[in-house]
Amino acid sequence: MKNLLNKFNGLNGAKMISVNNYYAKTTGEIANHNICVNVSVLNAKKADLKALQNVDDAKLIAIADASKIALDVLRISLAEMVESATKNLSEKAEDRTAQSNAQTNAYITLGKGVRLHLETMTVHVFGKAVKKTVIVSGTYKTVNSSAKTLGKKAITKALNLKAGKFRDFILGNADNLKISGSTIEIVNNAFGNAIGTV
Repeated sequence: MKNLLNKFNGLNGAKMISVNNYYAKTTGEIANHNICVNVSVLNAKKADLKALQNVDDAKLIAIADASKIALDVLRISLAEMVESATKNLSEKAEDRTAQSNAQTNAYITLGKGVRLHLETMTVHVFGKAVKKTVIVSGTYKTVNSSAKTLGKKAITKALNLKAGKFRDFILGNADNLKISGSTIEIVNNAFGNAIGTV
């Protein structure tokens, strides 16, 4: 663990890493993920809010045409997204959304891009998702989203919003990590997860 933390804390600036053969327990999917670590979530949230605030009627009409979602629905979706993004940038925790506070309170940061989940005591690698290559498909639930939720997804896609791309990867669910040319191998055994450099 010390070696892993030293590797992450030695990163200068944003770095791409690979999380290989990652097993998603909820779906059974196995995939290789490329993520960018040591990236500011706060900066991503600020950029997203600015992008949302700059959406004018012409842009909203273009999103409506492309997504086939009613303009009135998109207006409601946009208003809720701006309100939520504004709350989540507040310095006062009580002003933020319940979801934002739950995320903040669930972890302790161990180093750049590494954090500990307090309830499960699992170590997570945290970064912005860039690419995923599925090795074994999983079983995915069908989600019946409301029109307003579909509107938010359409706006997110059209504006290429960044904050929602950040992901957590449980260290023990991967075979190895590749960080700046080195590989951290994760060995799963009866006593837990051991980590060694190869």
